[in-house]
Amino acid sequence: MVKYVNLKKIEKPCLLQVLYVLTNRPGIIFTELKDAIEGSDHTVKKAVDYLIEIGLLKEEREKEFPRRRRLYPTEKGKRIGELLEKIDEILGE
Repeated sequence: MVKYVNLKKIEKPCLLQVLYVLTNRPGIIFTELKDAIEGSDHTVKKAVDYLIEIGLLKEEREKEFPRRRRLYPTEKGKRIGELLEKIDEILGE
């Protein structure tokens, strides 16, 4: 019997792009992330909210500008992001 890899939670490319960017630029704000992956507000917001829900991202609101949230990968999110960097390296060879 073949065991399937548990990638269903993050199979959408936008989710992987968000993790990849945040591994390299932890603490960026939403608009910078949206520009970095060239996604729509709706798509990126959905991806960020979902990744927070499953424990791969966290957000911190700024004290000066409480509406602005800075995004960071959790430890688990960071490990996945580092693996994505390695995959990107291999594909680029």
